Amino acid sequence: MDKLLLKKIIPAFMAGAFLLTASVQALAAPLTLPADSSKIYQVKGRTPGNVLKMYKKPGEEILVNIPHNATWIVRRNAQQLVGNVLWEKVSWDDMTGWVESSSLGYDAESTSIAAARRACLVDPKVPQDQKVCCGYPEKAKGLPFRSVPIYSVRGLTPGQSLMMYVEEGDKSAIAVEIPHNGTWITKIGKVAKGGDVSFELVRWAGQNGWVNAAYLTEDPVKTKEGDDKRRLCSGGKELLPAASSDIVCLPASVIRRLRESGALSDEVLQKLAQQPPKKP
Repeated sequence: MDKLLLKKIIPAFMAGAFLLTASVQALAAPLTLPADSSKIYQVKGRTPGNVLKMYKKPGEEILVNIPHNATWIVRRNAQQLVGNVLWEKVSWDDMTGWVESSSLGYDAESTSIAAARRACLVDPKVPQDQKVCCGYPEKAKGLPFRSVPIYSVRGLTPGQSLMMYVEEGDKSAIAVEIPHNGTWITKIGKVAKGGDVSFELVRWAGQNGWVNAAYLTEDPVKTKEGDDKRRLCSGGKELLPAASSDIVCLPASVIRRLRESGALSDEVLQKLAQQPPKKP
């Protein structure tokens, strides 16, 4: 090949490679130390069903599946580079372990909420016995409330998740992956039954969706804790009984998603899809 041509091609190629590398680095700029524990981070770049795994050691021994859209993650000022993966020590919920640093992004909204709660906790104007109510919604104060049974996940192991399905028009996607040790799950009044299989409409971490009720167990300790806090923080004295769930058919979009996954037999899915008999 002509030497003059090579002289022109090689610099151009190297310039292109440099620009590509710089572009990739800009898109995936690593988090740096020291970490500010007052800032809240969230999972980024993950799709429904693609959880962020937390490990006891970088890449070793799964502790928990962090949902693809989770937030309230706190960096713990430690990183390790293993191979070409940068690992970050973090806390989420009540667990601390290692996750891929590139899957974390700053959450300004949650950071602001956390700062407001910290300010309330140290405010001398707030009585000591009322500090538990820091962050309690103002619009909920003074209203009568129901006892709300709290449920936890059962029957799963670290590395497994309870899938919550959300109805989205013509399709149904995974709303969130509730971890194997998830708790503070509340039922919100609808259940679909198909023989021995039931799907409950529940709320967890600010999201609503359908889950297989076989993996839920009631937690009386957390139920009492939640009821006591609502009674104190709402200022309400009236405690209404817990509401029972209405029997409904499982939304068609959720049925399709379960059929595609092969999670349940067609016979069970047909029963879940049937309209319940009308109440007399």
